[in-house]
Amino acid sequence: EVFAGMAYLLPELQGNSVAVVSVDSAGEISYFSNRCGVSQDYCIAAPGSSIYSAYAQDYPVTNEYASFSGTSMAAPHVSGGIALLADFFRNQLGNTEILERLFLTANKTGIYEDSSIYGQGLMDLDAATSPVGQTTVLTMSHLGIKTFPTFSTSLASFGPALGDAWINQLTREFAVFDQLGAPFFKQLDSTYFNPRNSVEWLSYKYTNPTFRTKEIEQNISPSTSLTLGLNVRGYGEHKYSPTLWARDEQKMRYFSLRKHLSDKAYYFVGSGLSPTLYFSKNTEQVDQRQIFGKSDLSSPYLAFGEDGTFVGGALSFSENSTLTASFFSGNHADMAIFEKKADNQGLVLELQNSQENSIFSVQTGFLTEASGLLGSSFDGGFGSLEESLTYFSGINTLISWKQVNLSGSFFVGHTKARLNETGIISGLEDLSSSSFNFTLFGKELFNKKDSIGFRISQPLRLENGGVYFSIPVGRKPNKEIIFENYRSDLNPSGRQVDLELIYRMSSKYGSFYSRLGVTKDEGHFKRQGVESFFETIFEIPLH
Repeated sequence: EVFAGMAYLLPELQGNSVAVVSVDSAGEISYFSNRCGVSQDYCIAAPGSSIYSAYAQDYPVTNEYASFSGTSMAAPHVSGGIALLADFFRNQLGNTEILERLFLTANKTGIYEDSSIYGQGLMDLDAATSPVGQTTVLTMSHLGIKTFPTFSTSLASFGPALGDAWINQLTREFAVFDQLGAPFFKQLDSTYFNPRNSVEWLSYKYTNPTFRTKEIEQNISPSTSLTLGLNVRGYGEHKYSPTLWARDEQKMRYFSLRKHLSDKAYYFVGSGLSPTLYFSKNTEQVDQRQIFGKSDLSSPYLAFGEDGTFVGGALSFSENSTLTASFFSGNHADMAIFEKKADNQGLVLELQNSQENSIFSVQTGFLTEASGLLGSSFDGGFGSLEESLTYFSGINTLISWKQVNLSGSFFVGHTKARLNETGIISGLEDLSSSSFNFTLFGKELFNKKDSIGFRISQPLRLENGGVYFSIPVGRKPNKEIIFENYRSDLNPSGRQVDLELIYRMSSKYGSFYSRLGVTKDEGHFKRQGVESFFETIFEIPLH
């Protein structure tokens, strides 16, 4: 008819009008319907047979419902679909774009391939309201410029320092765009990834028997000593069968070599760990490492090179003063089961002064994280980090009295980040961080081979910082992208503080280790109350 064919006769109407043919309940062209014919480029099919709908009689005047058939029933389906699309995309698409989307997403399979009958196919509103192709994140003001796939747009936090600082900022909605330029709306927190909460990470970290390491220090010559960390498998595994953790089949987990050049100087190298072995070094603190862990008494920033290599040396200026320095390179231990990026690098120096009953040391250094920010990173539409540089300083002190030692440490850091490319994150302010640890440690409480310790500590925590966001929240009908720009404080909601009581005892019949403690705001997440933990290990040799 004339109306349906108007866009054929008047091409300037194409892109602003649509012709509709009717299909029956079987989905085939209705017997009473015209075919698309010359209007096939802007024609679509919709249900028009036996449609139950409202109608008004002429006399008497009553409102009723009944089934009707005709193209007059098919056309309202399309009109309603167009209105639905306009509303679904929040009136951000132009008229021509809506029709283009309606035509492109219509069902063109089977009988609907015949465009002379069905034109662009059978209307499919489910397909029309779903992304066409992959969605992308836009960081520039116009469609098609500076796009990043949504699946590659992510923000991850590996270390504990930032706690929930990132996730607290990702509470807003943002827009992604499909290949036709239509906006789809997602929550920013859908891009967040924290592997520390994943089953894979937890099982690898806490149930992997190869994480049980025995440290052996052996003098291989009068001037040379070797420290080995050997994996100890003691949970039902034996040498006749492979472990469940194939990547950790190797017997040696780490090693370090120290070579004395004179009475006042030595150098050291190592692999598989950070240089914590050679800082805050004394007999009492070695004993504390055995009960509290080897990295607890040194700088927490060295943990970002825990899975790496190092080289360094020490020089004694006097009987009481020693300067130790080391260059290190590696990654955070928590990233062991994930794809590694370029190694972090750093330098640490320590000046230690030893007196008869006390030891005091000052540490300082820097840490360069490749594409990281205190253990977090972001990619894709968030932009990318070129590097972050952290300057850190801290003090360690130890006071001894008979078999009792009181020790403490406090570290602070200042981080500057440099963006390689801006995106949703358009800027970062300098960040400050801190950690502390205070320990009361005693030996020979009940026998000659037992030890007990009480500790209060705070893991590394971001104390202050800011982030600037430029979030795509939609578009205009002229395809200009709308951004929401704002600044947020970047700090965790809580402060993790741990209280621990640890007792250890060994004898020729075996060893006993027990750990009892409470944690407030674990992971620097604000939580109600405190959480307790308990661990006891018995080891009895069978031969």
